[in-house]
Amino acid sequence: MNKTSALLIFLSLAAAPALTAAPRGSRSYAQQTETFDAAGGKAAGGRYSNTASIGGVGGMFTVGPNAVAKNGYLGQLFETANLTLNASPLVINEGGTSQLAAIATLDDGTVSHLAGRDLFWRVSSGPVVSIGAQGLLTAANVYQRSSARIEGRYPGKNSFIDIGVLNVGDDDFGIYAHDGLPDLWQVQNFGENNPRGVSSADADGDDQSNFAEFIAGTSPTNAESHFSIELATLPGEPSQKYLLFSPRLHDRSYTVEYSLDLGAGFKPLTNASQLDFDATRVVLDPNATEPNKFYRVKISR
Repeated sequence: MNKTSALLIFLSLAAAPALTAAPRGSRSYAQQTETFDAAGGKAAGGRYSNTASIGGVGGMFTVGPNAVAKNGYLGQLFETANLTLNASPLVINEGGTSQLAAIATLDDGTVSHLAGRDLFWRVSSGPVVSIGAQGLLTAANVYQRSSARIEGRYPGKNSFIDIGVLNVGDDDFGIYAHDGLPDLWQVQNFGENNPRGVSSADADGDDQSNFAEFIAGTSPTNAESHFSIELATLPGEPSQKYLLFSPRLHDRSYTVEYSLDLGAGFKPLTNASQLDFDATRVVLDPNATEPNKFYRVKISR
């Protein structure tokens, strides 16, 4: 009797269709990946829960490139062998965002794609305002192209990634923002976020603001650095005057103006010729016959 029963059970299993495992779902549930045991499973009551398996059907099963099931076990344990961080995009504008994520290579050679929320993120260095709970990084404003180094931690492993931050505005950094001066010039002369470096300050006490020093091309930290104007007359040419001024910068425009009466204001000097010698410009006024003639130079950028 027992032999017959064993034979019938064997024949019943042999005639059954091939076992398969796949994601399943309905309106009420979703099961991502099935595994098969000869018997066992989960059971629960009001005061207990039990997970059991007696094995019987084993091996590995894969659904897609990212899901691997090891059948015949109560749980699937693994260790992370390597952690690779990624960011999209890898280079962002100042004030922009980048989504952080990672790929964990496991000790059995399989990989696990990790969302930003799966890791702990830390700013190691660089211009970063924040990293949200979902791994969304927000960059700070910068005064030149910069790099932020980010650390990602996952159980048993950590790794680093560098994100480039582009400077897309030249007057938006820290306390120097929107004051009419390039942030880089201010940082080069005063360091980051120094109150002595704001546009209206006179850091060297020469009665010229930092803005005036920048426009003139002089040093804002040296009281002996100033914009100079000299007037010269050549022997034998009493009707001509030479106006020499410096420093002259390539990215500035210079307009020489004159006045015969300071109360009447200034006018542009016409019919003048000029010649440049490095940082010095020489302007010739061929009609300087008036007893009183005043000159000034307007600088613009």
